[in-house]
Amino acid sequence: MARYTKIVRLPQEAKLERIGVDFGYSNDPTAIVAVYRYNGGFILDEIAFQKELSNKQIADTILNYDSTILVIADSAEPKSIAELSIHGVTVLGAEKGKDSVANSIQVVQDQRVSVTQNSVNIIKEYRNFLWRTDKDGKILNVPEHGFKNSMDAIAYAIVSIIRIGEPSEQQERYIASSRQDRHLTQTDSGLSF
Repeated sequence: MARYTKIVRLPQEAKLERIGVDFGYSNDPTAIVAVYRYNGGFILDEIAFQKELSNKQIADTILNYDSTILVIADSAEPKSIAELSIHGVTVLGAEKGKDSVANSIQVVQDQRVSVTQNSVNIIKEYRNFLWRTDKDGKILNVPEHGFKNSMDAIAYAIVSIIRIGEPSEQQERYIASSRQDRHLTQTDSGLSF
């Protein structure tokens, strides 16, 4: 992966843009990463990196961090995305396509990135990120699986910012309806008869 700068803490002026989620459970941890925009670059802040988190625990973790931000999660798990949404998270699946892994890595590598010093797993994955090689030692355009949980969460979030920028009209409608549904659910849950 590209180089990064380690910073002590988030500057007050940094603006939270997205949260990226790479789902895991028993073999891989779930990685949840906040992506801030600051001074022409991005700051990454590790929210969670843990095995055996239920979707409810993931949703609670995100909502405790920021209940209003758009979350981009691994689209390979539509059931988990639906469950996060049911629990009140405004979430969309990452857009994937042909060569999306290599392309998203390139998008992230093209950015100026800082990482908060308490983001120990992001730092570990940045230091250990490797490309697969073929039997002749030629580097393939495919990342090794071992150190890419946080990297995937980061890529989902940053690619959505760079390629999408502001959410599309369809995404805005989804986000608005998701927030409206959450408001109605919260209002209805407070009623007693």
